[in-house]
Amino acid sequence: MAQLLDAYGRPVRTQALSREHAAPTLAGVRTLWTDTVASGLTPVRLATLLQNAAEGDADSYLTLAEEMEERDLHYAAELSKRKLAVGRLPISVEAVSDQQRDIDIADAVRRLFKGYNVRSLIKDLLDGLGKGYSVVEIDWDRSGPLWKPRGYQWRDPHFFTFARVRRSELRLKDETGGLDGLPLEPFKFVCHVPRIKSGIPLRGGLARLSAWAYMCKGYSIKDWLAFAEVYGMPLRLGKYGSSATDAEKAVLRMALANLGTDAAAMFPESMKIELVEAANKSGAADFFKLLADYFDDQVSKGILGQTASASGSPGKLGNDQLQSEVRDDIRDDDAEQLEDTLKRDLVKPFVDLNFGPQDDYPCVQLRAADRYDMAAEAEALAKLVPLGYRIEQSVIRDRMGHPDPDENAKPEDLLGIPAPVAAEPIAINRATNTEQSAADPLQVTAWVDHLRRLTVQSGSFEELARNMEKAFPEMDSTAMATEIAQVTTRAIMAGRLDAAQKSPE
Repeated sequence: MAQLLDAYGRPVRTQALSREHAAPTLAGVRTLWTDTVASGLTPVRLATLLQNAAEGDADSYLTLAEEMEERDLHYAAELSKRKLAVGRLPISVEAVSDQQRDIDIADAVRRLFKGYNVRSLIKDLLDGLGKGYSVVEIDWDRSGPLWKPRGYQWRDPHFFTFARVRRSELRLKDETGGLDGLPLEPFKFVCHVPRIKSGIPLRGGLARLSAWAYMCKGYSIKDWLAFAEVYGMPLRLGKYGSSATDAEKAVLRMALANLGTDAAAMFPESMKIELVEAANKSGAADFFKLLADYFDDQVSKGILGQTASASGSPGKLGNDQLQSEVRDDIRDDDAEQLEDTLKRDLVKPFVDLNFGPQDDYPCVQLRAADRYDMAAEAEALAKLVPLGYRIEQSVIRDRMGHPDPDENAKPEDLLGIPAPVAAEPIAINRATNTEQSAADPLQVTAWVDHLRRLTVQSGSFEELARNMEKAFPEMDSTAMATEIAQVTTRAIMAGRLDAAQKSPE
């Protein structure tokens, strides 16, 4: 087999694929322990950690991104919607060509994506939407005839760093790798770096976009809780005389405190306590809620591209179809980027290890089912088909999701228009019945009935024309012309008689 190269042209060491490379440790640069960042977050601290992340030191930013999902229910829900919009899409694999080898490779890739833990792999890769990147290590299994993933291990983004010069190149933190870390082992990692905005990956995560709204909302909630603690409670005002001693003042202070907690207090008769009702200003109770809702709406716009599915607010961005959980264009863009990642870091390694390097590789597609209006198409076909419009039945069945009927099925077991009864050969009698003609001058004769039956039996204008051509030699054209002349004459005479009877004498 020729030397295997990964998507970046680096040689593959197959002997290195069967061991872990980014496992966590209790000590060292890939430790499991991290400090909290969200507690006591201030504008200065937030600005500092975001700047440090942009310069390559992303540990505090990554911790904040994780804590935002744990502490803010709204951010967690909106980010989950965007992940699930892609994570639940059907997976399909398309072969490079119709050649048998390409078909066999595509079949093997399909089995790969039907294997164990693939949906978890996709969900873990979509973690990069919030943090800016996500890395999953492949646990390869070589015990069978093919190289196959035994499992996929999500790796903490803290374990990785970006090269100081090439700030888009992801590398593994290691004691032996210095500040830039070690290059990732080829064919060993699936690295998803969503391109939400242009620029370096650490400036493109949704957590960075939402961080300021998260911090401001935290201040609003804190003030709201402090407001709720005293809302509606009267102000306790204590008064003491000018000759009161420090001991007496302490007694009054204690009485005010007890009155707030126990609703009871004891103090000297010479002292006085007043309860002053708080002024109920219009809108004061709703201010903090409105402020918190405002920041939530900004987060929804940044993550989902709309606010209607989050809060039901009247303002909408687009029509109702684009308001479904995640805007279609955002979902499709996330899916296409994930397709590229899977093809580069999973499909190519799998195919190269088992079938050798290829000029091209099967395409993995994550696609939502097209919206199909069955009633509208049925109505259109009912109008177009009688006019000669032709379309294969299999195409319509595929759109409706119906299989082709069994060739051995009985006609009575199939839905459809009953097959017309074959018309018996008609001996057209050209003799005119004088009494019938006199009684019914517009009589429909046998050959007209025959043409009507041909029309009913034909499925299109083309078929009707062919049937008429076949039936025409069986008809006596001379007798037909004579009968048409007789019917026309009777019609003219009947019309003249009717006109004469109606005209005044």
